[in-house]
Formats: sequence, structure tokens, C-alpha cells
Amino acid sequence: MMSKRIGWLCATVLCLSTASGWAEAVKSRPNVLLILADDLGYSDLGCYGSEIPTPNIDRLAGRGIRFTECYNSARCCPSRASLLTGLYPHQAGIGSFTQQNPDPKRGPAYLGRLNQECVTIAEMLKGSGYQTYMVGKWHVGAPGPIARGFDEFYGFTQGYAQDQWSPDRYQRLPETRAPELTYDTDAFYATDVFNDYAMEFLKQARQTAQPWFLYVAHSSPHFPVQAPKASVDRFVETYERGWDALRAERYTRMQRMGLATDTWQLTPRSMVPVDRDDIANGYSGQPNPAWDSLPEDRRHDLARRMAIFAAMVSHVDQGVGQLVTDLEAHGELDNTLVIFLSDNGACYEWGPFGFDGPSRQGITTLHEGTALDNMGGPGTHHAYGSAWANLGNTPFRMYKHFTQEGGISTPLIMHWPDGLDRENRWVRNPVHIMDILPTIGAATHTLYPKTYQGRDIMPCEGVNLLPVCEGQAMAPRTLGFEHQESRALREGRWKVVWSKRMPYEIDWELYDLQTDRCETVNLADRFPDRVRAMAGAWMDWAREVKVYPFFKPVVQTPVSPKIANRAVTVTCDVSGESRDGVILAQGGDRHGYALHLDHGDLVFSVRVNGQVRSIRTGDVPAGVIHVSATLARDATMTLCVNGRCLATGKAPGLIPVQPMDSLSIGLDTQSAVGSYQSPNAFQGTVTHVSVSAEQESRGRQILGQAHR
Repeated sequence: MMSKRIGWLCATVLCLSTASGWAEAVKSRPNVLLILADDLGYSDLGCYGSEIPTPNIDRLAGRGIRFTECYNSARCCPSRASLLTGLYPHQAGIGSFTQQNPDPKRGPAYLGRLNQECVTIAEMLKGSGYQTYMVGKWHVGAPGPIARGFDEFYGFTQGYAQDQWSPDRYQRLPETRAPELTYDTDAFYATDVFNDYAMEFLKQARQTAQPWFLYVAHSSPHFPVQAPKASVDRFVETYERGWDALRAERYTRMQRMGLATDTWQLTPRSMVPVDRDDIANGYSGQPNPAWDSLPEDRRHDLARRMAIFAAMVSHVDQGVGQLVTDLEAHGELDNTLVIFLSDNGACYEWGPFGFDGPSRQGITTLHEGTALDNMGGPGTHHAYGSAWANLGNTPFRMYKHFTQEGGISTPLIMHWPDGLDRENRWVRNPVHIMDILPTIGAATHTLYPKTYQGRDIMPCEGVNLLPVCEGQAMAPRTLGFEHQESRALREGRWKVVWSKRMPYEIDWELYDLQTDRCETVNLADRFPDRVRAMAGAWMDWAREVKVYPFFKPVVQTPVSPKIANRAVTVTCDVSGESRDGVILAQGGDRHGYALHLDHGDLVFSVRVNGQVRSIRTGDVPAGVIHVSATLARDATMTLCVNGRCLATGKAPGLIPVQPMDSLSIGLDTQSAVGSYQSPNAFQGTVTHVSVSAEQESRGRQILGQAHR
């Protein structure tokens, strides 16, 4: 792989080569608190220049280390995949977005969920004796946080956002856990509840002597922007001043605090990407408008939208304050590695006036009177728009979704007094969100596994950041980026960018970030040889991480046997520790059969005319098991494991017609055969699959087979 890996594991082992040294290091291993904000722009924290007061986060920054060039993967779920796995998002299976029905023609980078060739931070640390807790937004697909290494969870596992005022959108996992905290409906606000559950999990963690890992993945300030009215009201006057004045003031603060150097420059207002005119608020392919050019009623509406966003950031900061105060009170703060960052640049969706209601419907309401006053409360759904996002990404160009600096630059703060003896320092090396896993691994003396639960694991792409935090030189490396056709490559001081949705012909652009961090002067015409070389290097990277269409997989679709009015026998070998998921399925919610796991039970389901019957075993044994399931001519169902028949029952009948949904292995790609929600992906390995069908009048005849 192009990016050079630093041997953080080897260094750890060498430093702790004696038994006593290892024991002492393990005894003093830090707790880890990882806090992720959602759609928080590069300059949306006080310690990065914002007018939004974030005193608690600022305090961590003042006693810790801030990074000026931390990169993300341009959008929520790809960045989360990188953060959790130490890989590029394409390597982890989420090159574009989470999805239930991946297109096999696009290849393994677009599985839409974390694949089986990666491990999460939680899986890695849990194997090293850590307790693992998570609060908030999952957003890396099935099967969810518990199956991917977390002991306890509160938050939401479906979708990119939920209504902050609706408690029924959030759940406590494992499912056997009763919620420890209850709220009256009018007292529930998700950001505050996430903060409360983070505190609750700290309390639980202290019941054992084990170190802990707590991942607080806020959904704030992602749209819908929602916050308590009292919190919003305090910010309205500030944002009545508009984005132009506030961008200039942010940049001045960034200069004064030493973040922005003389190689930086405040960029003009960014372009509104090309889109349908109603979605782009009439500004498709044009720069965001000047604040003073807008009518007064529109300015009032927009000021309220940004005030809600600021209130959400403030509530995140208040939660950080609660956690830090609690850690101090228990004498734990100094030996807790606290990491705070955002998942991508501020979100422009989709025009300068934002939108209301479901995304991409072209609805933007001008709020006045009582409706204006109630914005952000229960029953509302707003986004704040591209011009405020441009403020959030000060001083850079563009936004989330794009690979210009405004889309892929993240504020990153590390605080660990016992482990990092430098305070209030800027690190100016290019780093990436995928570096968090190996940094945590090094801090906790945890080995990154070569195998996990019998599966080979892809080598870690990220590097340990602890040496650079201590002022050591960082080995040169090349960083690649791609999100839905937007591309970039960072190689030393140079960066090439390929944009999208622009009103002009798109080609590679070249920037010297050492002298032009904000990408204001395109040098492509001056250095065409460099552009060609870096474009070629990007193509090599894209093929390596399997970016579609530059990498084209060889697709082997399982043959779907003819099963109408036939007896069916299914056999396969199954391995892995996952307790849920579809092993294989053919058919859907009208007709078909499925073999799946449900809370550790092996289940065989047959559906006829919409009616489903299932038989199940108890917990299946660990390791590789051989499974056999049969639907006989008389509709008898039999389910066997390792040659022992463990369950029998009666189906509604033979499957009367050939199902429209084809055979799928490892998930149910379309409508569900059994009593589960598709795709219900199985996080394990399925091999030696054989499906045979026979007709009584013709004797036994194998009509179809599928192997994986």
C-alpha cells in the first residue's frame, strides 16, 4: 500500500520486552475517551477560531495538543469506518455510504457495512482486557455495535440522523438491558441524553478494575438542527450579523491564536454545487450570496437556523464538561487519553437557505412570527445551508462531500497529561482520522491482530501519532481520498483535487499546501508533469483500495436452483462468533426459505404465500459447524448440525412457485424470508454451500448448486 506504516506494535513490544516492564505498563494503561462530533466544521470550536463558546473543549485543547492538518473521509459513515478500523473507508467496506442492498458489480469497497477483514477499536481493546462502551450514532451498518466489540450501547443504529426530541428512536443494547435512565417526553433531548448515558457508563466502568474505552459519537450538530429554545435564543443576535462578518472575525482569531499562518488566506465565499434549482435555492453553480444582499425576513430565518446549530455545539461542549469534571473528581483525568474530533467538514446540504423536512425534496420554508420563534423545537426539521457551512469551514473552500480542504479537514484535539507532556501545542503534520486506532493501540499497549475470530485481518493503514505529538519527525506518506467521484491525493506539500458538481469542465487541480494551505492558486498549468504523476499515483491508490469503477471485481453470482414444488436440501459450513444474521436465503416475503442465526439459535424458515414457519436449535457450538436443512416432499422441515438432527417441524407446504428473489449468501439482499429485517447480514464465514432440489416423479436430481 502506498501509505507507509509505522511499526507502532513492534515499538511497543520492544519497549516492554521484560515481564516486569510489561506488567507495569499494563497496570498503568490509560482509559480512553473518544468523542466525535457530527458535521462540525473545521472552525466551529472556540479553540479553532469560532464565536461559539466551547469552554470545556477549549480547556482540553489548552492543556493538550491540537492538529492543524487532520484529514477525514469527506462524509459521516466513511469517516466513521476509517476512525473505527484504522483503514481507508473503501478497505473497510464503506467506500460510499451504508446500504442494505449492495451492488456486487461495484465490488467489496461498497458493501455498505463494515466487512470481515477489519477490526474495530472496540474489538481490538476488548481482546486486550478493556471494557468497551458506546453512546450515540453508529452509522457503519449491520450488525451493530454489540457484534462489533462494544459491551454496552445507547443510541441509534439505523440511519444517519434521528429526531432529537423522539425517545422512541433510540435504544439500549444489548437488548436484554433495561434502560438505566428514563425521561418524560418533554424532557428528552438526545444530545443531553447521550451525555447522561456517557456518565452512566463511566459509573458502570468503575465497578471493575479493568480500564475502559468510551466512544461518544454525537449526532449533533448534524441536521435536523434542533435544540432547546432557551439555548437557541442566546445565539440569535450573534448570527443576525451574518456569515460575511463572522467569517472575517473567525479568520482573524485563527491568525491571532497561531492556527492560521502567513501561508493561509481567507477564501471567497464558496460555490453552491450544481443541483436542481429548487434544491439549490436558485443558486446552483453560483457563489453563496452576500449576507447584506438578502431581504430582512430571510436573514431572520437564516440567523435562527445557525443559532440552533450553535446551540447544538454548546450542548456537546457541556457534555464534555460533565465528563471531564467527573474524571477529575475520581482522579482519572490525567491517565485518560481524551480525543475530540469531527467526522467531516460542515454540511452544505443543499443551498444557501438550507431546507426543511425530508432531504432533497426542494422545500425551504421562510419562517416568520411564531414559526420563526419555534424553529428547532419538537416537530421541526431544518438544515442550515451552504453559506453557514462555508462559515463553519473557515477559511477553506467547499464542504462535506468534497475533497477540497473544507470537506476533509477536521479539528483534532488530544489530551493525556500522563502520556503527553506537551501542552497547548499545534501539530502541523498531515494526519488522518484512520490514525486514531493505531494511536489508541500504542497508548494502551494493545496489539493490532493479524487474525480475529478465525479471519485474516487487513494490515492497519493508519500510523501511531504519539511520536509526532512529542515533537518527533513524521515519516513521509501519501494520503488518498475519494467520495462519490470527488478525489484527492496528498503527497508531501502537494495536493491534487478532482471536484464534482461544478459549473465548469472538471479536471485535476494542483496546489502547493506549504505556501497555499487554502487552495487559492491552481498550479496545474504550471506543473503538468507533476499533475500527471500524482493523477497516476491516485489511480494506483484507487485500484489498491478498490474504488469503483477503476477497480472492477469479478462477480460470481450464486446459481439460484429451481425449487418450485420440489423438496429442498441445503448444506453449508459456517464459522464465526456472530450470533445473528442470514447464512443464506432464496426468496422473499411471499415465498422462499432462509437459514439464519437469531441470538445464537440456528433457524430454518420456510415461507409459502406470505406465511412463514420456522424451526430452531439452541445455541450452536463454537468453531466451524456443518449445517444441513431439509424441506421434504411432505413439508417436514429438519435442521441438523454436525450430523445431529436438532429440530423438526412442518412448513406450510412446498414452495409453490419459483421465488423472484435470487439466492444470496451471507445476507438476505431483498425482502425478508424469515422474521428479521433484511439484509440482516451475517458477520462470519459461509463456505461449501450446496442447495439441491428434487422432484418425486423423477427421483433425486440436483437442479442447482451455489458455493461461496
